[in-house]
Amino acid sequence: MHRPLVVGTGIAGLWTAWRLASEGHHVLLATKATLQDSNTAWAQGGIAVALSAGDSPALHAADTIAASDGLADPIAVDVLVTEGPERVRELLELGASFDRSPDGTLRFGLEAAHSRPRIIHAAGDRTGAALIETLSRVVRADPRITIMERHLVRRIVKHEHRVVGVILQDEEGEALAFQAPAVVLATGGVGQLFEVTTNPPVATGDGWALAHAVGAELALLEFLQFHPTALSLAGVNPAPLLTEALRGAGAWLVDGTGHRFVFDSDDRGELAPRDIVARAVGIRAFRKDAFLDARHVDNVINRFPGVSALLEPLGLALDRDLLPVAPAMHYAMGGIRTDLAGRSTVAGLWAVGECANTGVHGANRLASNSLLEGLVFADRAGREIAREFAGGFPAPASLSPAPTDSDTGADGSAPALALIARMRSILTQEVGVVRTEPGLAEAEIALADLLARAPSGAWHTADQLRVAALIARAARGRRESRGGHRRADFPRPRPWSSE
Repeated sequence: MHRPLVVGTGIAGLWTAWRLASEGHHVLLATKATLQDSNTAWAQGGIAVALSAGDSPALHAADTIAASDGLADPIAVDVLVTEGPERVRELLELGASFDRSPDGTLRFGLEAAHSRPRIIHAAGDRTGAALIETLSRVVRADPRITIMERHLVRRIVKHEHRVVGVILQDEEGEALAFQAPAVVLATGGVGQLFEVTTNPPVATGDGWALAHAVGAELALLEFLQFHPTALSLAGVNPAPLLTEALRGAGAWLVDGTGHRFVFDSDDRGELAPRDIVARAVGIRAFRKDAFLDARHVDNVINRFPGVSALLEPLGLALDRDLLPVAPAMHYAMGGIRTDLAGRSTVAGLWAVGECANTGVHGANRLASNSLLEGLVFADRAGREIAREFAGGFPAPASLSPAPTDSDTGADGSAPALALIARMRSILTQEVGVVRTEPGLAEAEIALADLLARAPSGAWHTADQLRVAALIARAARGRRESRGGHRRADFPRPRPWSSE
C-alpha cells in the first residue's frame, strides 16, 4: 500500500487521482463518506472558462483579479485562465456533457462580476452532480485507483520533517495505518462550522485541521464567502442554495415592497460581486425582508430543474413564489498555502481544491472559478507528484496506529454535540458577514473555552474547534475591510494589500 494517497472526492480529489493514474501510478483514494458526498456534488453553478467568441484568458484574468479585491496572485490567476480551457476539453473527452445551444455549440452564461458570458453548465443547475457522476465513473473503472469510502483521516504522520503516511479510521472506528510518499488533501470547505451553510455535512474543515497539526502553513483564513441567496427557512441546514445563475438569468433581489435594494449599494445590482450582494441581503434578511423574485424569468422551471426540485417538497416554486433568502457560509478563499504545483510548506503534503490557498481567489472568489481551480491545480499536483517520483518512491517508513487513534464514539456524545452547536452559533454571530473587534475577541475566548471542555476521545470535535479558533484569530488580525472580510470598526481597506 506504499502509494500516493488522495483524501477527498470532490472535483479536485477525483481529478488528482485520475491524473496520477494516467501518469502510471497506483493511487489510494479515501473519502469520509462516498464519492457522491462533496461540495462539488452540490454545486449548482458552472465552470468559468474563456472559450466563447469575444472572450479571452486575459479578460477572464482581469475579472478574477478585480473580484479578488487586491489579494489574488497574478501568476496563479494566469495559470488558472490559460490552462483552464485545456482541462475543460479533457473533461469533454472523458465523457462530460455540458449544455449546448441549438447549433451544437457550448452555451455560456453570465454570472456576477464577469464581463463576458463564460459559464458553462451541465444539466442546467446540476453541474456539480453531473461532473461527479462522470469522474466517479472514470476513477471506478481505473484498476490503478483503489477507492476507500467511509474512511476518515485521523491524523497525518511525519518522519524526519516529511509526511510518510496517514492513520485512517473505518466505519467501526478501527485505526488503520497507510504509508504514502505523497498525501494530497482535497477535503473541501468549512461550511459546517457555521449555523447556516450551503455546504454538505462532510464540509467540516478536516484538511485545515490535519495540515495545521503537522505544521503546514495556512493563509487568508479570514476570507470566507457567504452566498447571498440561500433559501431562508427556520431549522433548515444545509440551506438550499438558489444559484447565482438565477440572477444571471434575470432574477431580482427585492424587499417586501418589490424594491430592488442591491442597487442602493452598487450600480451592478444583482450582478455585483458576491460580498457586496451578501451584505445587502444580510441587512434585510435580519428583518426577514429579503426575497429572490424569479417569477418573470422565461422558462425558469425548465432552466433550473435542480432548484425547482429542492423547492417542490417545501411547497415553493420559482415561477410562483417570492423566495425568502439570507446569506449562508458558502466558500473559503483561504486555506493550506501551496505553490503553483499544489505543494504545501511541509514536504510530502499537497493540497488542492477548496481546502488549498493557491492565490487564485484572493479576498473574494469570482463566481464559478472554484470548479476550474479544482481542475487546473489538481492536474498540476498530479503531474508534479508523478515527475517527483518518476524514479520510484523512497523506502517506506514504519508507522502504526497509537491506542488513542481508535474512535471511542465520544464525538457523537451529547456534550460533544453541544460544543459543536455552540461553536456554530459563535462563528455565525461574531465571524459572519460583518465582524467587530469586541465580537472577534469574545469569539476567541469562547472557542478556547469550548476546546478545553472537549470530551476525551472527541478528536473530530476538537479539530473543528481548533479550525474555528484559527478563523476567528485571522479575522481579528486583519484590521481592514476587504473582499469577503468586513469589519464594521475598520470599514475601509488598507491603502496597501497585505496578508
